[in-house]
Amino acid sequence: MKKILCLFSALSMVLISSCSSDDSSESADAVLLPKKITETLVENGQSGSLTYTLSYDGNKLKDIAVSDASRSVYTYTGDLITKVELFRSGILFSTDVYAYEGTKLVSKITTRETNKNIQDKLTFVYNANGTVNANQSQINNKQEIKYDTTTLYTFSNGNMISSELIDGTLLEKITSTYDTNKSPFINITGLKLLLDLDNEFDFYSTNNNVKSVTLTYNEKGTVIQTATVETTYKYNSSNYATEVFAGNAKDSFKLEITY
Repeated sequence: MKKILCLFSALSMVLISSCSSDDSSESADAVLLPKKITETLVENGQSGSLTYTLSYDGNKLKDIAVSDASRSVYTYTGDLITKVELFRSGILFSTDVYAYEGTKLVSKITTRETNKNIQDKLTFVYNANGTVNANQSQINNKQEIKYDTTTLYTFSNGNMISSELIDGTLLEKITSTYDTNKSPFINITGLKLLLDLDNEFDFYSTNNNVKSVTLTYNEKGTVIQTATVETTYKYNSSNYATEVFAGNAKDSFKLEITY
């Protein structure tokens, strides 16, 4: 169950297996943006929660302030997100810089304030079959060291249906199925181009909502554990999620979303 709870936390805002309507009077064609998200995680009966407050400039995300005193600040170039700065208790902790060719993301470089001489880099390769490889490397004193580790992303209808972590052999695979309802993040400018690359908040379901997620762990090419998570959602009349729940009284994950 511990690994399943880690999956709950990592896949904030994207898990779903069934839905129902609440009493919201929003119109079916409303363009909504999430303003506040409360996340509650229960493990072995012990509950903890975080609140995320999102602010915007039009449909562009300005920042996400978290109740643990962390804050992510987003910078745009045109309609593309090109920088995300993470602050902890008001002090800059790390910076992610995104580069594009046209509207295709080609690299992400992460710099941590504790050691600016070492940077983590992801380079994106767009394959002929529509999949995308995110190849890992490290920049040490301006010299790039390339690794064998890559993540292979597979998409369908604009949704990420699988991600495979590969280091010589397949180490981990996440597969997802989707409904046709609107993701809470569908109207945020530039977000879907980032895949699931925001380190502090999971945006990878930016078109529709996930019905189920299966996480498979591998060791030397052999499956050693598989965990599947299904959740229930509540929606407003515009088909935007307002509540997410998975689990039971002992171990669970819940999100409450305000627009």
